[in-house]
Amino acid sequence: MTPQLLMLMALAGAGSHGSASVDGACAAAARGAGAEVHVFAETSGAVLPKAREGEWRELGNEAELKSLADGEKPPNTEAVVRKTRAATLVSMYFQDATGDWAHVVDYCFRPEGSLARVKGTFNSYTAAGPGKPGVRRRRTAYYDDAGNVVRFQSRAFTLDTDKPLGEVEFTDAADPLYPNVRALPFWGSLAPAQEAAPLDPDGAVATVREHVPAIKACYERALHKTPNLAGKIVARWTIDGAGKVSAFGWQTDEMHSAAFNACAKRLIESLRFPPAKGGSVTVSFPFVFDNADAKVSSLTDQR
Repeated sequence: MTPQLLMLMALAGAGSHGSASVDGACAAAARGAGAEVHVFAETSGAVLPKAREGEWRELGNEAELKSLADGEKPPNTEAVVRKTRAATLVSMYFQDATGDWAHVVDYCFRPEGSLARVKGTFNSYTAAGPGKPGVRRRRTAYYDDAGNVVRFQSRAFTLDTDKPLGEVEFTDAADPLYPNVRALPFWGSLAPAQEAAPLDPDGAVATVREHVPAIKACYERALHKTPNLAGKIVARWTIDGAGKVSAFGWQTDEMHSAAFNACAKRLIESLRFPPAKGGSVTVSFPFVFDNADAKVSSLTDQR
């Protein structure tokens, strides 16, 4: 039996094979050999966004994320996804705009998408008061495939020397919990095309075409703030069996307009589509904006 198959069995076993086996599968995903990698930054300034919250932008690679993080306006929330056959590892970084704390959380998901492990490191820079060292809290939780915690550990350390601490009082924060990959706030950009169920494409296209004037209105309002605003943007979302929109995200964004993104997101999430056959379907729609006459073209490569 191959090591990769053993790791798949360990994650599928919902904790019955022990946390060491789960750690092995997660570590393999972290090393990234042959992994499918996605890099995201949340650009609205939100902190700890929940499912369907925030304005997520997918970047080309981790170097681009580092450049953005080192810039004048670093994102408060970042994510790097490494997906292998054995596991999907999602490393997320959250920080307070005031600089009082930073939070790094690694989520390890099983191949079918359920959460197997969460490792969170919370750094409180002002925990003990002025002139005193901060506190670093490390916490690890393992989950079975029903979402129950089967093992838990939490310890505190000094921030400057990383020495273990006993009982210490400081303002802690829970690790944000995403019980499965579909709950990730950027899932709309991450969902693989093969998960899409059959959908009446003409019905979906007709619904979007009907609301293009409203999307154009979002663009025209954004033009007042950014007169030279133009470019292509691809929206991606999931339609469920009731025709409702979930897991919205921006697959491609050449305009980087927070005003347009927020307006268009609210609009699209309010739409009702023909119900997806088979449960749900993920679709992508491109829009191209030309500020010369506020022209909008779209839907040329909907899939």
